[in-house]
Amino acid sequence: MYMMEVDRVLRPGGYWVLSGPPIGWKIHYKGWQRTKDDLRSEQRKIEQFAELLCWKKISEKDGIAIWRKRLNDKSCPRKQDNSKVAKCELTSESDVWYKKMEACITPLPEVKSVSEVAGGELEPFPQRLNAVPPRIARGFVPGFSVQTYQEDNKLWQKHVNAYKKTNDLLDTGRYRNIMDMNAGLGSFAAVLESPKLWVMNVVPFIADTSTLGVIYERGLIGMYHDWCEGFSTYPRTYDLIHANGVFSLYQNKCKFEDILLEMDRILRPEGAVIIRDTVDALVKVEKIANAMRWETRLADHEGGPRVPEKMLFAVKQYWTADSKSRR
Repeated sequence: MYMMEVDRVLRPGGYWVLSGPPIGWKIHYKGWQRTKDDLRSEQRKIEQFAELLCWKKISEKDGIAIWRKRLNDKSCPRKQDNSKVAKCELTSESDVWYKKMEACITPLPEVKSVSEVAGGELEPFPQRLNAVPPRIARGFVPGFSVQTYQEDNKLWQKHVNAYKKTNDLLDTGRYRNIMDMNAGLGSFAAVLESPKLWVMNVVPFIADTSTLGVIYERGLIGMYHDWCEGFSTYPRTYDLIHANGVFSLYQNKCKFEDILLEMDRILRPEGAVIIRDTVDALVKVEKIANAMRWETRLADHEGGPRVPEKMLFAVKQYWTADSKSRR
């Protein structure tokens, strides 16, 4: 089941690297306090199932083994025809949030030849950052076309330019770890592309369309999350948090203060927050943020004061509770 899940999330032509037991058992078995037969049997099972999945073994050396996933299912008929393994019947290959794992293989998109990359070939990085992702080009993402994708890139270029006028530290290296709480197509992160920073792109579970696949095809990192729950990370991890439409999205799901307190938990002292939302939502957010001792500034949309969407810039202050207030 574990290897089937690896196969599901791995791109055609992608690599799986396994290090540690049982790989290298002939040399290290004594230190692992396991018998040769036990380790040999475990590796044999891995090898057999990797072959069933049509992964090609590339290398094994010094306790590390590397397999590569085939480019398509046409190049491996036995994967398609094998009656021992069930095919997954998901309505969408990304329809896995809060779903129990099943012992089934996720089929790849169909191809016309054995040399074609299932799902579409990707440009090398960093060109793929702004190239049209195959999922968009092939119409696999409902509501998005090549034109809307390109318009989204241009829109976020304008947004980020507006951010820099208020926060001139955005492109200086001051903010190394950045989070986008509602990443959409990942255009905010793509505009910020810099060796000085990285962005964790979060796609809310309740978003209308799953765009995480697009984010990965752009060469970015991301994950699903429900912002009514805690985010799995260390406290004081991020230098800057960007939230576009998050509070409007969750206004009937959970309390604003719960989301803001979670943002405060993972934001470093003197870290920055940029919130873009409706004016009604931001008035409520600003009141709570001030109570949390954030330094806030409400600004008009870059299109002018008549645009109902506004921006809230905030900085988490460095402070500790004095001894008199402790109980």
